[in-house]
Amino acid sequence: HLIMHHVLKPGQKIPEDELAGMLQTSRTPVREALRKLSGEGLVTIYPKRYAEVTYFTPEMARSLGAVRMSQDVLSGRLAIYHGSDANFAGLRQLAETCEAAAAAGDLYGRITADRDFHLRITELGQNELLLRYQREVYLRIHLLQLQYVSLEDDAAGRAACHSALVDALCRRDEAAYTRAICRRCQEMYGLDPQIVSLYTR
Repeated sequence: HLIMHHVLKPGQKIPEDELAGMLQTSRTPVREALRKLSGEGLVTIYPKRYAEVTYFTPEMARSLGAVRMSQDVLSGRLAIYHGSDANFAGLRQLAETCEAAAAAGDLYGRITADRDFHLRITELGQNELLLRYQREVYLRIHLLQLQYVSLEDDAAGRAACHSALVDALCRRDEAAYTRAICRRCQEMYGLDPQIVSLYTR
């Protein structure tokens, strides 16, 4: 909760003693929680030294972006196979919620609504294993977006992408969906065009 709400920030050391005191517990459950968060990629542990909120280097961000792109493409293709027009129409409401949060200056709300939008597409694909992996990836993406909170919010790009994705799903157009995902991921993560071309040929 503290990490996702940007109270503990990327690169910040995590004060075990303070957390234990705040939670009125010993350091043992705090350390166990940190190990779990490390497994989710949200915390980096330096053994016998300290733990910190994960800070994404540019290379780490590109690696995450490549995985996101791959899983988002598969999610969309499965959603086209399993989803209905009513399912896809519901995505527009999630996109509008994202932009309303952005307009209100609600960073957590915007990032959460964006995540909900993409996870809903995965849910429509009816593959529980993929959904589990997507949830893990989008936790990291949430943290990565918080890390770059000082950058100008690309509201126009995000809104255009959401609209293009919903339109492509409604038309059952896999190629258009894939192009929209790949274009957005290339812009956001600086992906190598040759990697992107693996999905857009």
